[in-house]
Amino acid sequence: MQSPVLGKLTLALLAATSALAFSQVAQAHQDKLRYRDVITVINNVGAKADLPPQVRFTSPLNGARVARGEGLVAAGSTNGSGFAINLEILTRDEEGIKLNEATQSPNDPGIRHADLLGKLNPEFPGLYVFIDKPLIKPDGGIIPENTNLATLFNIAGTDDTPGPGVTAWVGWHVLESLPLDTESFTITAAVVDQEGRIGFDEIEVQVDPELSSGNALTPDPSTYSGDGVVNGNGPKVEIIAPRVPSSIALGEQSKLPTDQTGSLNFIQVNILDVAGAGIAVDELGNTVTQPELGPGSILDPTQLGKGPNRNFPGLDFSFDVPLQAPTGVLVPAHGNLTPVFNIVGSEIDPLTGAVRVVADWVVGGSLILPPGQKIVTFTAKVTDNEGNTGVSERRFRVSETIGGQQLTPAP
Repeated sequence: MQSPVLGKLTLALLAATSALAFSQVAQAHQDKLRYRDVITVINNVGAKADLPPQVRFTSPLNGARVARGEGLVAAGSTNGSGFAINLEILTRDEEGIKLNEATQSPNDPGIRHADLLGKLNPEFPGLYVFIDKPLIKPDGGIIPENTNLATLFNIAGTDDTPGPGVTAWVGWHVLESLPLDTESFTITAAVVDQEGRIGFDEIEVQVDPELSSGNALTPDPSTYSGDGVVNGNGPKVEIIAPRVPSSIALGEQSKLPTDQTGSLNFIQVNILDVAGAGIAVDELGNTVTQPELGPGSILDPTQLGKGPNRNFPGLDFSFDVPLQAPTGVLVPAHGNLTPVFNIVGSEIDPLTGAVRVVADWVVGGSLILPPGQKIVTFTAKVTDNEGNTGVSERRFRVSETIGGQQLTPAP
């Protein structure tokens, strides 16, 4: 269904730039691409040409309900709307998109460049994301509606899909709040590839006036009681990214990986609290001493190889092969890797009314493949506050490309 914003702009923009002209402009002057240009393309179904990128929101869901957040104008708060925006971008030929894949570490903000708000993201210059309502920043300032929000994204990763293209993923934990009278908003995403072809997606999200913040949707980690039992009463757990039948880059095998030589594949785990038992997680990362990355990052890196993430103690994610971290820590096969997960967000599922928690990680280390093994198994387990555990498992082939950064050209 076309949004009211699109409907109002259709007549005014109908005679605007042709598909070919838009493609040329987008390729040569991406810094000038604005919300109205993307709307023109959507309304005219133009500027697509052959094999443009396919773009899809994987979080939030269309029709989901989110919190407004606690921030007010001139009285901001980091305890904001608190949902995660994730995009899946499938390219279908060798031209692809320019992207620097990146995870977060205590000394690396990933792809985030908050100081460049409204401008191109230098790590992903073809990314454009717009919300049609103002946002209240954690410092109490205002982000005007339809500002390009691409520089606020935190992480980016890729997997190797069959054929000449790849799948790229980006994720952002929304620290910002919405104005008090906001009932709903539309998120529009566009991705321009090296040839100026554009793919887009758009969703509408509802704002629940009874929710104070995204972090309030989940109980504090201090309420978590410990290990549970896998059974049918546990949360519904899904590994959304990577997508089967993609293959994954392993990363450097003979020495410690770097920012450029790690696996850099993107992990998205969705957890649906169908029983309403509570999924104990601190989306802001305040449960442990905040890392240099500040609120909105759940990194707990000193726990890697030692125990669970103290910001999300009920989450257990593992590979059936060892992980070599850039720091030198070697986590054995089936070891819990959640201490290096990057971001978490929460929303209300539009179908069930249950809380949906979305957890993201871009793998900065290397998956060490034993001789003769050709498949890597990913396992995600989540235990709720009543001790019931849900589990999901996916198996992936190994890409011939060693490092994930090699799957996309650098900007």
